[in-house]
Amino acid sequence: MEAMEELALRRQADEALDHALANPAKAAIARIAYQMIVNGQTEAEVRASIGKNTHRPKVDLAEERRKAIEENFRARGFEITVPKPNVSNTTLKRWRREGRELFYRPATAELDYGAWMTAHNQANHWTVANKAERAKVGWEDAPSGYWFTVEVTPACPELNTSWNALTAKAKLLSLEEYAIAYWSHRDLTGERFDIHTWCWLRTRCGLGALRASDYGGEVGVSGDGAVVLSVPLGHVGGRAVEVV
Repeated sequence: MEAMEELALRRQADEALDHALANPAKAAIARIAYQMIVNGQTEAEVRASIGKNTHRPKVDLAEERRKAIEENFRARGFEITVPKPNVSNTTLKRWRREGRELFYRPATAELDYGAWMTAHNQANHWTVANKAERAKVGWEDAPSGYWFTVEVTPACPELNTSWNALTAKAKLLSLEEYAIAYWSHRDLTGERFDIHTWCWLRTRCGLGALRASDYGGEVGVSGDGAVVLSVPLGHVGGRAVEVV
C-alpha cells in the first residue's frame, strides 16, 4: 500500500474513532479502515469477513457441557440422559475465570457411589468394599440428578483452615460429589487435583468427617476424628460447592 493511501486511511480511522461512541456507523467505518491497514485487505474483503462473523452461530456453552458430561457417563458404561443446565454463556464463562467448573450428579438410583468408583477401577477402595467402615459414613443419596459447580484448581483452596471454620462459611463437597468431580474432570481434561493437598468434605464419618485427595492417581479418602475438626492444617483445605 502506498504511503499516501495508508496515511489517508489512518486519518479516516482517526476521524471515525473520534465519533465512535456517539455514532455506531462511524465506529463500523473505523473497524473497516483499521482492518484494511493492518491486514492489507480490500474493503470488500473486510465487509465479507464482518458479514461472516455477524452470521456465525452462537456457541451454547451449557449444551456443550451437557453433551460432554453425558458422553463421559456413557463411555464409562452408564446410559444416563443428562439434562441441559440452566446457565447462560456469561455465567459459565465467569465461573471458569474463577476456577470453577460445572458437573452433574445423577440420581443415586441411576448411579451410586460404588458403581462410579468401580467404573474407575476402585472397586476395592475401603469406601466401596469395607462394609463395617461404610456403615460409619454419612452417605447422601440423591433423589434426583443435579448440576453443581466446584473449584477445580490443582491445589485445594482455603488451606490451613479448619473443617469447622470452612463449614461455617461455605458448603463443602460431599464424598459422592468429590468422586464425580474428580473423575469427570480427569476423564474430560486429563487434569488431576489435590495431588499435593487434601480437601475437607462435608461428609461425616462417625463423630468426625472425611477428607479426600489424589492418592497415587486415584481418589484417596481418609477419616478424621471430632477433635481434628477444629484444627487448621497447612496441607488441608476445602472446595466450595454450589448446586445449580
